[in-house]
Amino acid sequence: MKPTEFVKVNGQFWGEHLKGVAGHLPVSHRSELPGPMLFPRMMVLTETPDWNILELVGLSREYRSLEVRRQKVGSIEEYFGLGGGRTVVANLQGQNWFKDATIATEAGRKTLVEQFPKAGNMLGEELVGPADELLRFAPGNYSTFDRALLVQTSGDSLRAHWVFFALAIHRSEPADKYLDFLRNYINSRPHLDPVGTISLPIDPAALKADAFESTYLAHGLQDSGVDDFLDKHEGILLSAFDATKLVRRPALGDLHPDFILERSDGSHIVGRLELPVVDSVNGKKRRRVFRTPVQDSAAELAQYAEYLKNAENRAQVKSKYDVDVADPREVLIVSSHEPVTPAAGVEVIDYDTILRFHLATNG
Repeated sequence: MKPTEFVKVNGQFWGEHLKGVAGHLPVSHRSELPGPMLFPRMMVLTETPDWNILELVGLSREYRSLEVRRQKVGSIEEYFGLGGGRTVVANLQGQNWFKDATIATEAGRKTLVEQFPKAGNMLGEELVGPADELLRFAPGNYSTFDRALLVQTSGDSLRAHWVFFALAIHRSEPADKYLDFLRNYINSRPHLDPVGTISLPIDPAALKADAFESTYLAHGLQDSGVDDFLDKHEGILLSAFDATKLVRRPALGDLHPDFILERSDGSHIVGRLELPVVDSVNGKKRRRVFRTPVQDSAAELAQYAEYLKNAENRAQVKSKYDVDVADPREVLIVSSHEPVTPAAGVEVIDYDTILRFHLATNG
């Protein structure tokens, strides 16, 4: 199937499917659902030399026509941030379905429990193995990830990504067979749990804030400054990271991380936003631009951690911000639709996953 066919089939199919669900279930079956129904906000269609990849991303409290983003990457391994090590799930051939599941390396699973204790509410079926990588794709037809949490580790780095819905299809598969697959997959699901949605037992009030509306894909943040972002999303960051205090834009000498979080166990996180937010420098606003996004931000985070190793520096930070930061976790927050790879010593997590952890905490 050519990429143009892939775009056409998905654009029509998912629009009709999700619009039909939104017009029926939240109205006629509201009392039968666990809680509010959430929908994706964007459809990302990725072309590689051998594979076409669909991913539905974002978390929206109501259905709206999906925005469409098209992109090219060098390989399916690049898209999923994979290398060439031993895998948890090897040689994905033929048809594979992962639904309400967690796929993680043993190191990733251990780190997940330690760093995001409320994530236990959403693990589902677990596929965990003593490996370096999560997946290995082999020539075949379909690999489907339906509300799956992927936790990838590489040395001392971590990449966590909650997948709302993603499907990888080999480009040799014709459009008509692909459409048949989608129809059969949709029809196989329970009526009250349609593909591309999630219904959670949460207080609807938690979904009404402007912050929730702007979290999907960092959508709507283009004109927001870092301080504005942190003001709006403080509650989400605190609950997702099990934190009790947020320090905005602290000054570490000449260094300026975006935030420091103090967790309930007394540990700390130093963080950087790799989002389309605006920096204010000497009263002037400028858009953040990342030439090599993860690497650039990882280098910045390493400088922050190095600064905080010095006892005198730590004392100054404690005096100014009332946080005693020793051996902090280094966290990089990215947009949900960008393919990224792990970075040494850094936790890379997209905003959709942070929001999902937040909802799990409050569910």
